[in-house]
Amino acid sequence: MRLWKQTTESKGFASIDDWYLGESGQFLLDELEQRISPILATTFGYYSLQIGCPGIAQRLQESCRVKHQFTLDDLRLPAKIHANPSMLPIASDSVDLVILMHHLSNTGEPHAVLREAFRILIPEGKLVIIDFNPTSLWGLRNFFQSWLEKVPFNGHFYTARRIDDWMRLLGFDQHRFYRVGYMPPIQKPSITRHLNWLEKGTRNWLPVLGALNLLVYSKNISPLTPVRHRWVTRKILPGKIARPSVGRGMKYDP
Repeated sequence: MRLWKQTTESKGFASIDDWYLGESGQFLLDELEQRISPILATTFGYYSLQIGCPGIAQRLQESCRVKHQFTLDDLRLPAKIHANPSMLPIASDSVDLVILMHHLSNTGEPHAVLREAFRILIPEGKLVIIDFNPTSLWGLRNFFQSWLEKVPFNGHFYTARRIDDWMRLLGFDQHRFYRVGYMPPIQKPSITRHLNWLEKGTRNWLPVLGALNLLVYSKNISPLTPVRHRWVTRKILPGKIARPSVGRGMKYDP
């Protein structure tokens, strides 16, 4: 059994779901669940949609208060909806919560995906983005090993600042921003168990090196202000103003 695990990790994982369900990703998933649970516990509505990682959606959204929860992915993974995230077959202003789980780093159309998320969200609806942080040890390993195309170090990692610029242009307001996970990017759990001191030191002294970026936005809809035409005048005092009947040194028109 031990030999099988080492062989599987050496060959790589078929998807990011498999990596999270393995021993290497369990620690990171536990900390992510602790961070996102208070956010989802205060999110109410009828429909939520998670794009990416459908295999862990049930565990990740365990505390979510949205009534109907759906997952979306391509035909390779067992999701409830199979569609292109850049052209969602969902009505506008109909979804209360959208979660992008490691999808922006693995798509060639990140702007189109974000525009679709903005379209389907109701006003003040929440968008949660979870992806690897390029300014971390995980991002450094991705920089050197992305050409190998091995999960989870494949794809293009975007900085939180760049994502925030995109979101502001679309009309989103940022509510929360967390760094999650400070263990080194080592695939062997037998080694990471002996590096707790490194994890605690990084968490306390270098918090910017968190493995994951957790960003929470809300859809901002500015109310329309009616423009009054210039030819429409308002009377401050209706009717004529009575002249004073007495007064010293006052002159009146004949």
